Amino acid sequence: MFRLLCFSVILLGSGCASFSADHSRTLLIDRTNGEMQECTVDTWRSRESYGNYMKCISAFQQQGYEVWSQY
Repeated sequence: MFRLLCFSVILLGSGCASFSADHSRTLLIDRTNGEMQECTVDTWRSRESYGNYMKCISAFQQQGYEVWSQY
């Protein structure tokens, strides 16, 4: 019984820790020529990673790209 309880706590704890409500991948398109670019967050998903991700999106938008999809 104790093992089952420990296993449940570990399973629930690790499942919650890996959940992220933020999207981590964005596809952008240049509608004039159909060229697509991608911005992603690295696997560590740190604040710095999300900062670089947002800078990537902004840089492409300044070049005329539009967000096509985010997930």
